[in-house]
Amino acid sequence: MKTSTPGNRINTGVRNLNDILTGGIPKGELIVLAGSPGSGKTILSQQIIFQNATREIPAIIFQTLSEPTAKTLRHLKQFAFFDQKKIDDGSISFVDLGEITRTKGLEQAIELFMSHVKKIKPSLVVIDSFKVFEDLANSREELRKFSYEMVINLMAWECTALFLGEFSQKDIDTNPIFSIIDGIVTLQIRFDSGEYQRFIQVIKMRGTNHSREQHSFEINSQGLEIYAPRVTIQRVPEADKMMPGNGPYRIQTGISNLDQLLGQGIPYGSSLLVSGVAGTGKTLLLLEFIYRGAKDFGEKGIFFSFEETKERIIANARGMGWDIDSEIKKGNIEIIFIPQPEILIEKHLLMMKDRIESMGAKRIAIDSASVFVHKIKDPQVVREKIFQLATLVQVAQAIGFFATDIPYGSTKISRFGVEETVVDGVILLTASNREQDLKRDRFIEIYKLRNTAHVNGRHKMDISESGIVITPNIDKATSRKKKKIIRTRKKTK
Repeated sequence: MKTSTPGNRINTGVRNLNDILTGGIPKGELIVLAGSPGSGKTILSQQIIFQNATREIPAIIFQTLSEPTAKTLRHLKQFAFFDQKKIDDGSISFVDLGEITRTKGLEQAIELFMSHVKKIKPSLVVIDSFKVFEDLANSREELRKFSYEMVINLMAWECTALFLGEFSQKDIDTNPIFSIIDGIVTLQIRFDSGEYQRFIQVIKMRGTNHSREQHSFEINSQGLEIYAPRVTIQRVPEADKMMPGNGPYRIQTGISNLDQLLGQGIPYGSSLLVSGVAGTGKTLLLLEFIYRGAKDFGEKGIFFSFEETKERIIANARGMGWDIDSEIKKGNIEIIFIPQPEILIEKHLLMMKDRIESMGAKRIAIDSASVFVHKIKDPQVVREKIFQLATLVQVAQAIGFFATDIPYGSTKISRFGVEETVVDGVILLTASNREQDLKRDRFIEIYKLRNTAHVNGRHKMDISESGIVITPNIDKATSRKKKKIIRTRKKTK
């Protein structure tokens, strides 16, 4: 991964970490990577090293653990960032400090350490793990002296150094090294939103206005991948284009008579909830919105499903007589299915962002938003995630339809009761059963749509062999309005 970084910063090579650090790691700083075993410290440090090390910018990885270098390299080779050439040409050197520390003590270790620093003159240094020195020191005074000498020498050589260790909060508060280092980054694994997740947090970084929040990440074949939607998914005011004299650019859905209810149309950059209990037609409305956009208006659309597979969605479209296959083949429609048990909210927010941008989608359907955030217990976090979904739509200057299921018998217009405060509009789908002929009547209502003079009231909605058919109740509403005006005039006379 190549990311633009200022001249006084080091590109981490880790997706979104440069943004969290507002430009990368400051050069010449001494940074502690703290976390429990298996949290990702070693992979993170080596990913940074392989990203930056060259023959002109050499790096040394000092190992203090019992694991031999050959075994370390065997593990490293599974990652895409690994480059054997950088080891062969001397760009990266591995040095074992563990054996001499255990057998001859800290003084001999510092001598070996400095001999390699003077010989190679590295720009980058990793010590994995620094906490071993604490365990092997004979006293706090010896540890303090050793730590101070190592840090002073690294500063004199203007090295950027990463000290790895299983440091706890107590260590951060009491270990003498933390009084002189420039940065602290913690990595941890904890149970969150119904599953175990990894999190990274920049506690301290001198000279940097960094994000101070915890961000989830995963370790895959690329190394660390940080999601950080609070940093990477942000509203762009200039994205809200205005057509002089006519307000925002607007879209026509292409769905039978729905545009008649929407008045001037939906402003680009808007997100709408499509709310209703099961069986009211939410998925079909979203699917037709995507299909009509591609077929009738040439607008690319993307359908994210967390409930039905891609194959079932395509089969549903074919059942309506729609030639969805040709639109998919043309690249106008993309359907992405993520099974409900596999949902990782921050990971899939980033995935959606990437797919929307790469496709240039102007219509976005999410079926359903309530399933997407179902693991979250805190309504305020639900609100934040729906806001981030809406932000993806706003930045793309697209139109988003987010399905949300309402519990039977509830008076809410969304699953969690907070989603409608974030979006620009709400389309409410309802249904009632007719006992006399055992049929179901469906209705649609434009409950809310910002900056748009839409038609109020409920309107009949049927699902036909070719899609959704809406029968507007406009004439009756107009007739009632006229009768009210006549009655008012009579009273006046």
